[in-house]
Amino acid sequence: MLRVGHIGWLAAEEGPGYKTVAWCDINAQKLQANALHHPGIETYTDYRDMLSKAKLDVVMIASPNACHAEQATAFLNAGVHVFLEKPMGISVTECDRILASWRRSGRNLGIDFEVRISPFARRVQTLIGSGEYGELRRVEYLHQQGAWLAEGNGLWRIRPETSGGLHPECPIHYIDVFRLFAGEVRAVQSIAGPNVLPHYGIPDNVCSHFFFENGVLATMLNTHTHSAVPRDSRQWQNTAAFMHSLGHDMCMIFTLTKGSIAVDFLTPSIQVHRFEEWPRGSGGVRVIQERVEDYSSLGLMGFFHDCSLMRQEFLRRCVEGLPPIQDPVDAWRTHRVTFAAEQSVREGGRRITVDYSMPA
Repeated sequence: MLRVGHIGWLAAEEGPGYKTVAWCDINAQKLQANALHHPGIETYTDYRDMLSKAKLDVVMIASPNACHAEQATAFLNAGVHVFLEKPMGISVTECDRILASWRRSGRNLGIDFEVRISPFARRVQTLIGSGEYGELRRVEYLHQQGAWLAEGNGLWRIRPETSGGLHPECPIHYIDVFRLFAGEVRAVQSIAGPNVLPHYGIPDNVCSHFFFENGVLATMLNTHTHSAVPRDSRQWQNTAAFMHSLGHDMCMIFTLTKGSIAVDFLTPSIQVHRFEEWPRGSGGVRVIQERVEDYSSLGLMGFFHDCSLMRQEFLRRCVEGLPPIQDPVDAWRTHRVTFAAEQSVREGGRRITVDYSMPA
């Protein structure tokens, strides 16, 4: 039976061959409140105490970004399997440190890129892989979301020294999905418009272009200034109509040579379009909607962002002695692209060639 510890998540996960035995969080009140319902789980406010006393086989780390490198390397160096919330670290150097510790450890390292194994991603992979709609040429991703607040976990998200920047937060998931569908990124160029959110130490908007080795172009637009929140948080509803009414939008379009596939993450649904010759014999085409696939029964999170999927699969593979579903080097390469995008923003939109040189 593998002994599992959690930092931040405080999930009481148990399954064939594994069981949660320890929790760690700097918020003692949060620990105490959760421990009332799970008295058999040990609690710690310092990860070093948990590492030395809990005799863990696996640790699941979901602390703020700036803590990841220190905590992950400590557990890997102690011979513990590590499942780590994205990003691996807040810089290329930190990511390299974790990768080097993993290579020495002989243990599993999983990065929580759960979007890549979501129902949406699997369905789009099937559609593109069928060849029915031709070859992939472009990918577009748009996310208009609300501003992180200068309180709670927003305090570390809006500071580059604790978050790593804008791209290592939500966008890194979709950079990873870009790579899943289109292959390797050769270069990236990012431009941010002037900030309007005074409390942000990171850009509140970025438009990034990702140039792939196979000629595919992916474009990503992230903005934090249009999606509103209700004045009374009790009015919040996790429905597409409500979120769209507040200006929230999140979608992805895959353009191929014989059609296109559009994903609406909030509905949730997938539109499939086909190109057909029009007028007949002209050599021109028109775009025809072939069908709309409804995934509302899965719910928003079940469609693209179920955080439990990757975590449970990691635990299963540790029990069975298998490697993680995504090779750690592949996840590390997503981070190299992500931090190249951040570098481009800092350097005024200079096009950056992605450096995949492996750390020593």
